[in-house]
Amino acid sequence: MGLDLLSLGSQGVLTAQRQLNTTGHNISNVNTEGYSRQSVEQKTNDVHFWGGNNYGTGVHAAAIRRNYDKFAVNELNVSTSNLSHAAARNEQLGRLDDMMAHSAKKIPENMNEFYGAVKGLADSPSDMGARKVVLEKARMVAAGMNDVYGVLQQQSIDTSSQIDATVKRMNDIGQELVDVHKAMLKTPAEANDLLDRHDKLIRELSEYTQVSVNTREDGLFNVIIGSGHMLVSGMNSSELTTLPGKPDHQERRLALVEGKTVKAISNQDIRGKLGALFEYRDDTLGQARDELGRMAIGFSQSLNDLQGQGFDLNGEVGKNIFTDYNSDRIASARAIKSGDSTADLKVYIDDLQQLKRGDYQLKFDGTQYTLTSPDGKQSTVTPSGTPPSFNVDGMRVQVDAGLAANERVLIRPARSAAGQMRVTMDDPADIAAQSYVSASSVSNGDGDVRILQAGGQKEFQVRLSPDGSQFAVTDPKGQVLVAPQAYPPGGPIDVNGTIIEVNDKAAPDDVLAVSLIPADGDNSNLIRMQELQTEKLMDNGRSTVLDVYEGLSTDLGVQKASYKRLQDVSMVEHDAAESRVAEVSGVNLDEEAANMMKFQRAYMAASRIMTAANETFDSLLNATR
Repeated sequence: MGLDLLSLGSQGVLTAQRQLNTTGHNISNVNTEGYSRQSVEQKTNDVHFWGGNNYGTGVHAAAIRRNYDKFAVNELNVSTSNLSHAAARNEQLGRLDDMMAHSAKKIPENMNEFYGAVKGLADSPSDMGARKVVLEKARMVAAGMNDVYGVLQQQSIDTSSQIDATVKRMNDIGQELVDVHKAMLKTPAEANDLLDRHDKLIRELSEYTQVSVNTREDGLFNVIIGSGHMLVSGMNSSELTTLPGKPDHQERRLALVEGKTVKAISNQDIRGKLGALFEYRDDTLGQARDELGRMAIGFSQSLNDLQGQGFDLNGEVGKNIFTDYNSDRIASARAIKSGDSTADLKVYIDDLQQLKRGDYQLKFDGTQYTLTSPDGKQSTVTPSGTPPSFNVDGMRVQVDAGLAANERVLIRPARSAAGQMRVTMDDPADIAAQSYVSASSVSNGDGDVRILQAGGQKEFQVRLSPDGSQFAVTDPKGQVLVAPQAYPPGGPIDVNGTIIEVNDKAAPDDVLAVSLIPADGDNSNLIRMQELQTEKLMDNGRSTVLDVYEGLSTDLGVQKASYKRLQDVSMVEHDAAESRVAEVSGVNLDEEAANMMKFQRAYMAASRIMTAANETFDSLLNATR
């Protein structure tokens, strides 16, 4: 009797002691990040049957349970990934929006100052001081473009470095998860603290990407990122890495090392901070550079075109003020190819109004070319003519050497233009103040005459037929100099020694009058340059060059506001998910204090059972003496 009572007491003491230890463990880790509250599962011992009755045999601690809600934790991981993505995008767009509101706003200001200088020169076209001011303002526009492009380019490089650093930390987490899995296998019972460490690593991984966790049959876990890329499988961890972009090697791609193979994976569904970094580099910065590039091309090319339609102070046809964006060097640089490609493509800008931002993909499958536009639409294109070329969105893509079978190239019409912008004119006297397009022109279309070589014929008119199918060249009195022929012309036209080029945008009955007789004080070309400030050259005649900047600034602001709201919503969802996890797994000091008192009393009561057993045993011994 005494021995059984002693056993009952000792088991009660041990059980209460384990409960006290567990409660103490909870209190000690109340501020430990990721800790889940633990509790002792207490069970009665098996009964002892004797004399037709079941006698209780005490209590024991069956297990140490970890208070954990799988669904709440999964919800918290998803909300963590969403919040991290929205917060990163909001921060990135805020940084870019701030730059647009401060340093980049100098670009439209410089352009307006340039047009103001042109207006000042129009009052005295021969004033060399005013001409120097125009060139200086032109240099300020180019310098502003170059500076902002440099900042955006550096941000792109920095973002790629952040991607590499993030990938490295994700690989470290993968390896740490494998270490936790190995330790769990060596633990005979449920490894509560190791599971907490596992969940904490998953939580951190969720900040970088979208994560899902599946339990394996052996009790370990598979950790999957994105839309199904296995990062950890039980005791094995794959390695994330980045590969040079193809065909643009500077845009590094995400890849997964599986054994001896490296497989490029899509970053479209990565989400988290890593997904935000890819979106910022590939989408946001690309958009900003494209739009600034369109501004640089529109501003420079329109002014260069007018320079080519006027006379400078020396009576010569005007030279370019800015970089020629249709030079073979720049046209070739617009086609982004792999390093081993033998293709030779040149992309010329023929129509500013149709010029769009974004990447075009040109692929050759061995029999035909397929062009994918920035909006994702695909079309079949067939280069034709000599040299072979095709036209799309204001571009003329000249294929001097074709693509290899299954080769793909990127066409970026404006991505680098802001960084390429330079003032190529040194002598202020080269500014073409006088236009050789006479005021007697009658034009309903966008017809243009360009002088390739000045000759003996100083004044003439290019006349379109009523149906626009033919043209002829006459002198001011109507005498025919070039007989009627098909319009548009197939090449340069010789008008008594003056070689001209006529574009294909004239309307029926248009008259393009040309006078190559210099006139002192003529400012007609400068007035046309001023009009460019408000002329809707871009976006199919809907936007001026300055409107492109306003559109970019507005769009970035809208995106930032959208991600700010998304961050606020994600924060609410994250806090709610965190509260649900805390309700189940968090340590409540008041509750633990009450438990401590309860288990302490149980311990003391069980001790009294042992004392009673001892006293009973002593009484028995004394009775037999």
